[in-house]
Amino acid sequence: MIGLDTNLLVRYLTRDDERQWRQANDLIQQNQPCFIANIVLCELVWVLRGANYRFQKEEITRTLEAMLHSAAFEFENRSTVDQALQRYKQGKADFSDYLIGATSRQVGCTETASFDGKLKGEQGFRWLA
Repeated sequence: MIGLDTNLLVRYLTRDDERQWRQANDLIQQNQPCFIANIVLCELVWVLRGANYRFQKEEITRTLEAMLHSAAFEFENRSTVDQALQRYKQGKADFSDYLIGATSRQVGCTETASFDGKLKGEQGFRWLA
């Protein structure tokens, strides 16, 4: 198994550079499943939402769901990523916040403390004013 960096996934998903897309596609096809770390998922969402790509939240959630249901990819913990994704779809905070919370719960934390106002009132988070 090989791990994938964010920039390779961005090329693969956006096909914004044909030569690099072919390289990424070939690599993924020849090495399935490819490992995607949690931090790579967070970076991926940030990049896709950013000024260069401007993906809407719905596009991002569809992309992540397709990746989660694909045999081409392996994750640190598929169920934790899925939990974070489901909360991201319904919530107002960033995907990375929900992934942090889901990962914290996975290791036994009762809550995740944050100063992020988007997490105020979110189950499993303690918002500090």
